[in-house]
Amino acid sequence: MTEQDRDKQKAAVVAEIVRSKGFKTVACTNVGLNPRTFRQWMATDAEFRQAVEDAVEIARDYRDDMAEKKLFENVEAGDVTSIIFYCKTRLKNRGYTEKVLPQPQPKQALAQPTLPEPQIVDGEKIAASIQKKITAKKTYIVKLLKKQNKYTPELSMQVKITAQLLVRTEILAEQIFDANHKPVNMELSREGNERESISPKEKLYLDLLTQSQKALRALGMNTDSRERKTDNDGFADFINQFKDEEE
Repeated sequence: MTEQDRDKQKAAVVAEIVRSKGFKTVACTNVGLNPRTFRQWMATDAEFRQAVEDAVEIARDYRDDMAEKKLFENVEAGDVTSIIFYCKTRLKNRGYTEKVLPQPQPKQALAQPTLPEPQIVDGEKIAASIQKKITAKKTYIVKLLKKQNKYTPELSMQVKITAQLLVRTEILAEQIFDANHKPVNMELSREGNERESISPKEKLYLDLLTQSQKALRALGMNTDSRERKTDNDGFADFINQFKDEEE
């Protein structure tokens, strides 16, 4: 099998996973791919593995949506079992639960105020928060592309890269637009003369803007800005709109 044929078969099985509602073995059978070969690709090809995981995630979201839709249809039809299940899972705050809810405790005398303990920066929590933002951004991009009939499973890696760039750009933007940030550094030469230089963060931010813009265009997004404004102005407006809609 040539490399080109192998790539075509990989793309076919990824697309079939979505059509097969996330069942990988069924997808392999439908495209005539040996499950052993599929497992080997998963172990040796990181890009293929990511595409498969994204396809499974998309299919799982679809199954969840369909199950929730069918459940609510049963509720609307008056099915008692479905109504009870819905109330127990979705209306616990209204008392539809068999568990004993905690009772409010009597008020105690106010304790003397104490100084808050210094907060310790947790690297793992920060990393988890950033990863959560990337996942949310990736999900929104896929949703937007689907709405425009532009999404295919083959775009999963490009979507991930775009989401990472956008999150990095937003994080850096918060730093450089802070009131304490200095866009220009003042340095003294050996002769004692003052010399100004642009902050490295400013340069990195501009570079991330350019990379993000290219990534969005690769997905077929951010194309109208070229007709009305300069690239940077159009992209800035697009980023703001993208962020507002996502929130």
